[in-house]
Amino acid sequence: MLRSFVWSLSDVLLLLLCAMTISCGGSSNSGSGGPFNVVGSWQVNFNFDVGATATGFGAINSAGLGAFLDTSGNIVVLPTITGASSFSGNLTAYAVNPTFFPNGTPVETDTAQGKVNSATSITGTFASSTTSSGTFSISPYSALSGAPVALSGTLHGNEIGFVNTLLLTFAPDGTFTGGDNFGCNLSGTLAQEKSSNVFDVTFANVSGACSSDARTGIAFESKTDFFNVNGGADATYFYMMLLTSNLNNVRPGVIVIYQ
Repeated sequence: MLRSFVWSLSDVLLLLLCAMTISCGGSSNSGSGGPFNVVGSWQVNFNFDVGATATGFGAINSAGLGAFLDTSGNIVVLPTITGASSFSGNLTAYAVNPTFFPNGTPVETDTAQGKVNSATSITGTFASSTTSSGTFSISPYSALSGAPVALSGTLHGNEIGFVNTLLLTFAPDGTFTGGDNFGCNLSGTLAQEKSSNVFDVTFANVSGACSSDARTGIAFESKTDFFNVNGGADATYFYMMLLTSNLNNVRPGVIVIYQ
């Protein structure tokens, strides 16, 4: 009986030691510090306008690119957000073509820093040389009630801020070809990131009446007709935010695709 009691007491002491050091039998990390999976569609809110944007809808991809559009067609690009606990860098706003922000410029660049609090909460602050510090918060955006719908067949498109309209034909592998009403021949690719509502996009003017151009960006689907291109019809809208170009005079912009 004495031997049995001694072993039981030792076990108790060992358990107490483990509880104090939180180091026995596995990891002590509860996951509260990340990194978190931030790939998906999100909504950002600023406490005062960035350029001309107070609220934006968009996505963050696996490379940490986060871009958001507002209902005027302005775009805000955040610093790289990979899911790590903190981030910092430039927060850049682009006015919808061919307009300018109230300060008379087409682009506004602020400094920003923030924290990924969880897989559903991102917060931060921003400041520029012309404004006092502001705050922003990012939360999941329920753009769809289910999974994204694969684009197929010939669909309509509009480039926000311009009068050109598009007809694009989408193949099952995510490639597309088509043209616009000015005689530009277009092609590109869509690459969905796993099962998320995030797509990496390439878009090119390949021949015809337009200068040759190759653009890249990020996209998401929504049930909301932000720009009333389809009379607010209950349909699926695919929003491309094209952010880079090999032409110096091409400003980032939004193309919306719909049935």
